[in-house]
Amino acid sequence: MKIFLSILYAAIVVLLGAATIVGEYYGTDYAREEWYGASWMTAMWLFLAMLGLLYVVRSRVRRLSFFLLHGSFLVILLGAFLTHLFGVQGTIHLRKGSFACRFMPSASNADGFGNTLPFAVRLDDFSVELYAENGNIANYKSSVTIADISSHDVICEGEVAMNKILVCRDWRFYQWSYDDDGMGATLIVNHDPWGIAVTYIGYFLLFISITCEAFRGCRRIIKCKRKDGGFTHFERTILWIAISLSVAILLFGAWFFITQLTDSNPWIIEMQPILNSPFLSVHVAIVSVAYLLLLLAFVVSIPGIVTCRYRQLSRLLLYPAVVCLAIGIFIGAIWANLSWGEYWSWDPKESWALVSMMVYAVALHDSSLPWLRSERAYHLFIALSFLVLLMTCFGVNMLLCGLHSYA
Repeated sequence: MKIFLSILYAAIVVLLGAATIVGEYYGTDYAREEWYGASWMTAMWLFLAMLGLLYVVRSRVRRLSFFLLHGSFLVILLGAFLTHLFGVQGTIHLRKGSFACRFMPSASNADGFGNTLPFAVRLDDFSVELYAENGNIANYKSSVTIADISSHDVICEGEVAMNKILVCRDWRFYQWSYDDDGMGATLIVNHDPWGIAVTYIGYFLLFISITCEAFRGCRRIIKCKRKDGGFTHFERTILWIAISLSVAILLFGAWFFITQLTDSNPWIIEMQPILNSPFLSVHVAIVSVAYLLLLLAFVVSIPGIVTCRYRQLSRLLLYPAVVCLAIGIFIGAIWANLSWGEYWSWDPKESWALVSMMVYAVALHDSSLPWLRSERAYHLFIALSFLVLLMTCFGVNMLLCGLHSYA
């Protein structure tokens, strides 16, 4: 079973990367329909989840955090599956003073339960905010009224703007675009009563359990090093660099977060409206820490391959790196869901970040993969994994197009 599980895991990783290339040549919608959302891909994820669950249950580990960690991914997959089954998304075009109740479903929802809202939506006002310094667009807002279709009795009123959604009876409205004459706007419509809630539960379980597991792993390594005489000068230097730069990045992210909340950040004038969100600083800072630690793990792997040493040092970097990468990815997913109603769009940057997390997570499973207990084999794996990270950080931006091209 372990061999088949490993082959299936590796196959999914390869297919996720290959799908980004397919999307580049045949379009993102094609890649979503024929690869990411295809029945055969869904079946592969289902078999991976079932085999993984069986393997975890049969393992000798009985820690609660261990079960919660692996169980959280099952919950997240369940949430994605519920979204795939029951979620509906599309766009609705509104003109000032007129009610509309029909929306255009997205390609993946074209065969859903229809394209008529259970109520009517009217655009009362639309405005564009500009930066005073250069006249660039800072935000655009739609004031809308939602009413009963037949009687036009008002159900709710509100404003929809970039990074500000309006929710009415489990239907979510997001600002998307507007007409050139300023008299109309296009909103994203999203209805996902089950998938979002289940997915967010999975995210919460993941945040808690992966942090506990990483803390436990780092503490065990530190205890072992103390028994063996402590860290060498090289190891202390690497750890000092890792800690000091990580703290600096997080402090900078915290400062950026605060200035965004107070609208005092001078850099906001250069940002597109979609980026004008406090989630930006949190997402970027945490992912940057992950990339820094993985870079240092690669640096350690070079002498490690030659000397067959420093495996414990590398794992001390790898634990928080994988944690930060996982948390950063899912914070980005939450931000996306709050901004345009889709927490996972299979953008190339998202896909390769997921591939990176899945690849580096393998290195932490030496109890299941005995070959990783070899110092040289472990460091060689880390060195080769760095190629995946390079593709995630730079290759995607240079070779592929996606939503993150502005970041």
